[in-house]
Amino acid sequence: MSSRTDLERELGGRLSALDLLSDQETTELLTMFRTAQRIETEGLTDAVDKVVGALPWPLRTAAKKIMFGNALG
Repeated sequence: MSSRTDLERELGGRLSALDLLSDQETTELLTMFRTAQRIETEGLTDAVDKVVGALPWPLRTAAKKIMFGNALG
């Protein structure tokens, strides 16, 4: 797949503004978008782990699963 197609999929559909970008710019934007998603997920996971870490040990895993399912690994 092309970077443009991948970026459109990541953004949830076709955006006419992407037509104004070159292939290189589209690739760079896709890379930045995926990096931002990864950093956000890592930050959220860290924050949740700290909050859940305040719970008694037997409740930690269950509480995290109930609140977030498999979204945070």
